[in-house]
Amino acid sequence: MEDVFIYHKVYGIVRADLQIRCRKDIEAFLQDLATGKSGLLKNVTSNYHYHTVSAPTEKLLDLIQQQLMEKGFLAKLQDYEPVNFWE
Repeated sequence: MEDVFIYHKVYGIVRADLQIRCRKDIEAFLQDLATGKSGLLKNVTSNYHYHTVSAPTEKLLDLIQQQLMEKGFLAKLQDYEPVNFWE
């Protein structure tokens, strides 16, 4: 998981790098949140947010997408969000 980003109605895209590559990175991230070091970016948009996910192969990305879909973590774009976040 490379980053987290939201689409804010006033500010546009707000993005923060995460660079989470392994379980140890996840543990450190969760520890920082638990100790109050910072809050979650998703709190700005009522929990609605996105992540950029990368993997060494397309097959692995497909597997990740399938698992996220099965767990209900894939969200549809809201009416006010752009179709292309990279513009």
